Amino acid sequence: MPNHWLQSAKEYVRPYYLKWLFFRLQSQNCPTYFRECWSYPAASPDPFHAGAQAPAEAAASSGKPDILFLPLADWHTRIQRTQHLALTFASLGYRCFYVNPHLGREFPAVFPFSPKRILTNIGPRIQELHVHLPREPVFHHRCLSSAESGTLTSAILQLPFSQTQGAPIIITSFPLWADVAHALKLRWGSRIVYDCHDLMTGFGNIAPDLLEAESALLDSADLVIFSAQALFDHYRQLHPGIETRSILLRNAVSCSDFAPDDGADPARHPAQAGHTPTVGYIGSLSSWFDVELIRFAAAARPAWRFVLIGRIENPRVESLRSLPNVHLHGEVPYAGLARHLATFDVGIIPFVRNALTLSTNPIKLYEYFACGLPVVSATLPEVERYSDLVYLADDPKGFLRQLDMAMAESDSTLACRRHEIAAGESWRVRCQDLERRLGLA
Repeated sequence: MPNHWLQSAKEYVRPYYLKWLFFRLQSQNCPTYFRECWSYPAASPDPFHAGAQAPAEAAASSGKPDILFLPLADWHTRIQRTQHLALTFASLGYRCFYVNPHLGREFPAVFPFSPKRILTNIGPRIQELHVHLPREPVFHHRCLSSAESGTLTSAILQLPFSQTQGAPIIITSFPLWADVAHALKLRWGSRIVYDCHDLMTGFGNIAPDLLEAESALLDSADLVIFSAQALFDHYRQLHPGIETRSILLRNAVSCSDFAPDDGADPARHPAQAGHTPTVGYIGSLSSWFDVELIRFAAAARPAWRFVLIGRIENPRVESLRSLPNVHLHGEVPYAGLARHLATFDVGIIPFVRNALTLSTNPIKLYEYFACGLPVVSATLPEVERYSDLVYLADDPKGFLRQLDMAMAESDSTLACRRHEIAAGESWRVRCQDLERRLGLA
């Protein structure tokens, strides 16, 4: 049997296996974000009913075009770049529509017994579209078929977009959606913005046809935004002339999200008597997380706490549980991050240096800065931009030396400077830059 037929057969069977057997027998393996996405109210009235009128909020005129987000990240996993852009654009008065990338796997029932399309309200001026495709494709395994892209396009066209504010802007951050985006452009005359925020080839699990689709998207997008200079430089070599329709739009932070609850100075770095020195990390614990740096440092500083917050995606991280001063907290809701960061004395970015991480612009750097924290990081180009405010190391002994120096930091002006930088590197500033580039401001 040809490989594509075998893959297709597996895709048709997998939803039944997962929902009727695996998730029922091992409910702990059902991702929490498959449940959390249904805690939001459905849009009312249902835009997919014939003759339905747009809700009052959706119909309200702001003088701004709507924005359609075709993302890589599920809104309900971890608040990342695309969600921040949507939240900020919504705060600026744009109505945003966000498509869930799981395309059916998040639905409790299998396709024949499930609604095919659901629209939910997930925040002021933000709605999320769930579309149930029969095969529930895993979004990094393959491109969508023409029929699947057609189903998605049809569902999106029925959303309550404004008819008076010009064509919606399409912001896509993954090549899976390329055919959908181009079909909508033909229908609406929209501009396609490709948000290139990671080196796709660096992940290792992205299907070859998706990498080919990304190359085509880079050539066809009306605007490409890059999150890091290294990404910009990499693709400028592969796609000559792309710089004429590209901008560098780095990651950022909303400082108000990390303001202390007690009103204390966010740039304070506590060194109180009886305080347990705490080294902290927030983010994915994946293949790029350097387990050995943490193992060495935690063993060398048994009186310190090492707090790792994030979903474990690399089995090697589990081995750190054997160290009594390493605490694996799992995923923490974005709204709870400030409370945890307030307990940190030092924030860390212990990444393995490879093509992916050398091209990344870590959001956590700005979040640590928003709290005034000293940061110990691997030597990454985007972190080196702040070399006078961070501590850089790439081997266990060097990482430990830099942790010692960061923990002993006593110059309060450094914390203030970090906070000032974070205040200037805000998501609002980023969205306003994008507005100007699109001629919307």
